[in-house]
Amino acid sequence: MATKVRKPLNRSIVIICAIFIGLLCIISSILLYLVYTRNMYKRYEMQLLSMVNYVERHIDHDDLSKCADTFEKSEKYEELQKFLNDLVDGYDDVHYVYIMKVADVSDPVQIYEVCCGNTQDEIENHPEMVLDLGDGEEDWYSMKEAAKFREIQEGSKDTYITNKSIWGVDYTLARPLIDSTGKHFALLCADVDIAEINSSIYRNIFINIFFIVDAGFIFIALAILWMRKNVTTPLKKLENYVTQFAETSSGKRDPDELQYIPPEIHTENEVESLANAYAKLSNDMRDYVISIAEAERETKGLKEHVSEMNAIAYKDGLTHVKNKNAYEEKKMLLEKELKENGTIEFGIVMADINSLKAINDIYGHDKGDEFIKGACKIICDTYSHSSIYRVGGDEFVVLLQGRDYANRDHLIKVARDIFDAIMHDTEKKAWDRYSMALGMSIWQSGDNFDVVFSRADQNMYEEKAKIKQTFKIE
Repeated sequence: MATKVRKPLNRSIVIICAIFIGLLCIISSILLYLVYTRNMYKRYEMQLLSMVNYVERHIDHDDLSKCADTFEKSEKYEELQKFLNDLVDGYDDVHYVYIMKVADVSDPVQIYEVCCGNTQDEIENHPEMVLDLGDGEEDWYSMKEAAKFREIQEGSKDTYITNKSIWGVDYTLARPLIDSTGKHFALLCADVDIAEINSSIYRNIFINIFFIVDAGFIFIALAILWMRKNVTTPLKKLENYVTQFAETSSGKRDPDELQYIPPEIHTENEVESLANAYAKLSNDMRDYVISIAEAERETKGLKEHVSEMNAIAYKDGLTHVKNKNAYEEKKMLLEKELKENGTIEFGIVMADINSLKAINDIYGHDKGDEFIKGACKIICDTYSHSSIYRVGGDEFVVLLQGRDYANRDHLIKVARDIFDAIMHDTEKKAWDRYSMALGMSIWQSGDNFDVVFSRADQNMYEEKAKIKQTFKIE
């Protein structure tokens, strides 16, 4: 029978390809995330820098410094405010453009609005969102955020930071503004919404992953088609032919029944080589079987003669069970196996015919032989899966192994019940009232063969003594 394939090659290929595509997506996602994050932030940094440079060119630092100190608007301030409003109205990529003043640590407000670009929609429809010069609230920024801005304002270089305020989380370029006296009076800031940056990153990643997955599925489809054409289908075809040949040739000895017809496989790869190799192997095997058959025919006569001699040498002439020679040889084999392995599962039933001498003396040896054969047949029928040896005129040994060993207690009870019923059947003739005493022993750790035999023999003699008290040939 053909062995069922637990892991078909086609399924394994699909699983491996799917795992490959999955790993490719994971690795690509990580790499793309790192690359796009770096590139997107670099892009927005350049955009913020361009915006801040453009705005600063429209600032009068000394005038704005005075406005930041007094919180009073000047004409140039109003021009700057209008410029920022127009700028943010026409520029969607930047979240906020504003100028703020970071106060001393002792000031509870800490950060004040100086100037902020507002859209026309905010001015007309959401005036509560419009910030004016000097506006400030304690809850706009945390103390930690305010400290960061204070440090930047006191410095002299542009700084990119991620800051969190009541308006959300932004990526900010902050530039300190310095008047002609060298006073650091405010920060010029431009913000981009972090969510917008992440959205751009994820959008680009998803687009790339989509193309990777599509390319992966196309690759899997092409790989499967190629594998089916050049590997799996030819292999399946070869498997079917080989399996069919194995099933039809199993147990066959006639070389004419061992004809293997190879399938047509032209893949020009290892599969075709395998098919050709198997075809050659099957032909070589057939040639070998033919040579074996010829050798068997030449030695058949000798084997039959040897077999016949062995049968005569190891068979009891009267009962046709095995004789003492066979018993001695089997004993030697068991002793050798026991010596090599240290353990073996077997048992011995010792069987001795009762009242054989009386049958011979009263009714003659012919009746005595019938008495022996009848008793032996009961033993043979009962222990049909065991080797039975006649080791003396009225003594038999049953070697228990396998199934009879497993059922030993039941079988000896069956045998004893049969003999008890027959020997007490007074309607039968004396030589038909078969009687046997049975004793059984099994191998136990530390025993040798003779110990097991002696125990069985002792048990048999104990039963024989009991039978003599109730059974007598007259």
